[in-house]
Amino acid sequence: MSRSRQAALLARHLSEVTDVEVGLYYDSGAHWIAMWTDGPLQEEMLAHLGTALAGHQYVDMRDRKIDCHRSTSQRAWAARAIASGREGTLSPAIAEGAANRRSLGKGMPRPGVHGPTHTHEYYALLRHVDDLCRGTAYPERASAPEDEPLIGQLLAAGTRDRAHNSRPTVSEYDMATALLAAEQAPAGDRPSNLTFLRAPDRGR
Repeated sequence: MSRSRQAALLARHLSEVTDVEVGLYYDSGAHWIAMWTDGPLQEEMLAHLGTALAGHQYVDMRDRKIDCHRSTSQRAWAARAIASGREGTLSPAIAEGAANRRSLGKGMPRPGVHGPTHTHEYYALLRHVDDLCRGTAYPERASAPEDEPLIGQLLAAGTRDRAHNSRPTVSEYDMATALLAAEQAPAGDRPSNLTFLRAPDRGR
């Protein structure tokens, strides 16, 4: 059996045991890359890979260097943001991250890089949820049943039509803008379609 065929079978096996679509791609020399979106963490995929290569089905792949690379989806970003809001960690993380940015004297990116909102709180929010996505296995999954409709609300809030694109796209930058606007508004003024934040009223 050719090595390419074994690589395809190995990718299918990894997809079956992790319940996510895994691609195994040749790079150069003895180097291959396993790639997937959401699902298990890189160290978990490496463990699955090691178990598979220890058997007798993929012997031609044993001497290959296989790197693992996981990306995360907008769905995962929304799910982690909603879970953090429900657990009460979102607002404190935004405040702490913004204060840290100010103490370090960090400046703002030039206008237009991430959208119209350019505050330390905005970038602290992006960093917090990105960190949650990177550190969570299967980040796309709702952490609680009640999160599911709220994830849909946040994805809708982050969806808009873009020039030269045939269909609407979802952006974590737009979701962060919507989240921050809801988080900073007094409880009575929060838009009805942005009810995913349950931050306490701060008396404003």
